[in-house]
Amino acid sequence: MNQSEYIKLLKLVRTSIEEYKNWGEDELVLDNSMLSKKAKQEPIKEEKIAVKATESKITKQENIQMKTTEKKEPTVKQTKQTKNAEQKLEDLKKQIAECKKCNLGKYRLNAVCGSGDPYANIMFVGEGPGFQEDHEGKPFIGRAGDLLTKIIEAMGYKRETVYIANIVKCHPMKNPENPELKGNDRPPTPEEMQTCQPYLDEQIKIISPKVIITLGASSTRALLKTDDVISNLRGKFSQYMGIPLMPTYHPAALLRNPKLKRDVWHDMQKVMVLVNKKG
Repeated sequence: MNQSEYIKLLKLVRTSIEEYKNWGEDELVLDNSMLSKKAKQEPIKEEKIAVKATESKITKQENIQMKTTEKKEPTVKQTKQTKNAEQKLEDLKKQIAECKKCNLGKYRLNAVCGSGDPYANIMFVGEGPGFQEDHEGKPFIGRAGDLLTKIIEAMGYKRETVYIANIVKCHPMKNPENPELKGNDRPPTPEEMQTCQPYLDEQIKIISPKVIITLGASSTRALLKTDDVISNLRGKFSQYMGIPLMPTYHPAALLRNPKLKRDVWHDMQKVMVLVNKKG
């Protein structure tokens, strides 16, 4: 490793440490797959993280493989596929904007298709647009969106390098005739999710991510066809359309109960290990 590579690595690690601090962590998790064979491994405690997040420790881990932070340069084939995927997603977005298959489409202000990298390794799937998303036409903004962005960055990614979507594309409202009313959100009904799910399936088919992360009970139950509670489902890989699926808590739940952050972070660690193995 030359000096410039070493400096670049230190900057990446330090950025990750700042994100851990934002999460309330005072110790840094390093999975065994992220360490070189020469790096010394320390035992992992059940409740606490083994490797302290201090600069002195960082310098001892020169050969940490920051695979999740590195985005591979696309090959010529991938570039063509990306352009094709971008066009397909744009065509799908137009279809969704014109959709009136259920009442959600009749009253929403903006259809919220999704956003991010057309060939992302990781795809997040939430419940549905809320008040702010409906007004701006973008998924996961506001406080919950800010927290999701921090989760993504703590994983070593940027928001624009993953893909973020919802199980339904229009704002589910208690009083659909008053979209300007705040506190008007509600979970989508099973019928609404079933009607809108083909759009999500098409997005998954186009993007072909290495892993899907469902955020909260609604999207998890819809894709896994279960009525089980999210606390029982989270942290365990399942399959959807042949792709590994990791359920976890919705960022809004973390805002209400910050103690759930540790559980979500453990879930994200499992995702990072899986993505690293897939290369």
